[in-house]
Amino acid sequence: MVKKTVQVLLCQDVAKLGKNGSIEKVAIGYARNYLLPNKIAIKATHKIIKNVEKQALINEEKLKQNLELAKLKKVFIESIKKITIKKKVGKENLIFGSVSDKEIASLLLNKTGEIIPKQNIILPEIKTTGIYPIVLQIHSDINCELLLQVIPASV
Repeated sequence: MVKKTVQVLLCQDVAKLGKNGSIEKVAIGYARNYLLPNKIAIKATHKIIKNVEKQALINEEKLKQNLELAKLKKVFIESIKKITIKKKVGKENLIFGSVSDKEIASLLLNKTGEIIPKQNIILPEIKTTGIYPIVLQIHSDINCELLLQVIPASV
């Protein structure tokens, strides 16, 4: 009896089959007539399979380390509890302009030494002086909450 399936390593994402870098079992005709000639996949040898498994373990370990670092970063940042920013104000404590995520990122860098990308800072709309909750996305699974105090800048 002839073997009807073969394992291939995908070189790019294929709909309804798998993602780039994954090892999949496919029909031998599909591999021989479409995947291999179009360089969408390569035949998975024992050596390639071992390398892919080894790389998967390394990637999993890196993810665990990044998660642990993110947890430590969260504890460190939440120990601050509140950051303060001074803004020019007009009548009824309305601020001129707005508080931007770029300003918050530079405040956090000065206060903690931690670099938080501005895309990971979630701010409410701030129009007046007061205390506002802000959310920092440290990791895809870990968010951190801080209080932002907006006070009038002395002239």
